[in-house]
Amino acid sequence: MKKLNVAVVGVGSMGKNHVRIFSELKKVNLIAVCDINGKNAREISRMYKTKYYSNHKQLIKKEKLNAVSIAVPTELHESVALDFIENNIPVLVEKPLASNVKSAKRLIMKAKKERTLLTVGHVERFNPVVMKLHELIKNGKFGDILSIVIRRVGLFPLNFKDVGVVTDLGVHDLDIVTSLLGKNPEKIFARGGNAFTKKYYDHAEIFLDFGKIGCFILTNWVTPVKIRKLSVTGTKGHAELDFITQKLEVFKSNFKLKQVKGFSKFVKEFGEPKKYEIKINSQEPLKLEMENFVNAITGSEKLKVKPEEALNAIYLSELVNKSINIRKIVKIK
Repeated sequence: MKKLNVAVVGVGSMGKNHVRIFSELKKVNLIAVCDINGKNAREISRMYKTKYYSNHKQLIKKEKLNAVSIAVPTELHESVALDFIENNIPVLVEKPLASNVKSAKRLIMKAKKERTLLTVGHVERFNPVVMKLHELIKNGKFGDILSIVIRRVGLFPLNFKDVGVVTDLGVHDLDIVTSLLGKNPEKIFARGGNAFTKKYYDHAEIFLDFGKIGCFILTNWVTPVKIRKLSVTGTKGHAELDFITQKLEVFKSNFKLKQVKGFSKFVKEFGEPKKYEIKINSQEPLKLEMENFVNAITGSEKLKVKPEEALNAIYLSELVNKSINIRKIVKIK
């Protein structure tokens, strides 16, 4: 089978991982890397024995590409991705798809017009522990879902972002929760602020009202320890997962509706749920994401993240920021 000629544009902290994984994939020929910082591009190219460019337009002109992944700053996603789409080169864009809804829509429309594959790096969709939780929810393991709580917090990024914490970090969980529940919330209320920055919010507390289901997302660049955890509660049980360790614990409810006397009896009857850990085949989510991209190009697999879903995550992030700005509940259209 002929290998795909692939390049990576933007070889910063995330782009370096794209380069590493592409170099490992059997179906891929890592033909070049590109970064506006020529020194970075040159160093990475030497490490992986490939070509380098400091201008992505020159890359398009000189190389016969079958695919590209783009990990440049968010505000450049649209302009860079459009250049590749216009040349019918399949594109994987790091999340978020674009810095705003209008920009994302333009990208999607252009990709459809050119009939060019476009997907977005919502990497947590490929996290084995998330996929397992999705399966358990779908199979009714927890009964009727009542609430989901997510914490995605940590220190301020080394390279300052060109968007705030909601669009850059919280967008992961806006996408995950709508994917797990298969729908958008009815209302959003959020608060946030500027602990260390002036231009963008660096912390946010988000409540999503799904009618019978409530979801709370805590996201920030302030907490001095990196935490990536999710818990879900339903009428039949509860689960807690760690995105990083890929650990999933399930607590099966032993609640029985009957009268008991005395507090100690109450604790004995209802205070000790059955607890067990779900075995997860641990894998690197980013590698699974990029394999899906490559396999979608060759036609052996369907895209797991459709561009319209990535657009929806940006739409929700804009509503979250709006709610923070006006300090009011925002209804979903």
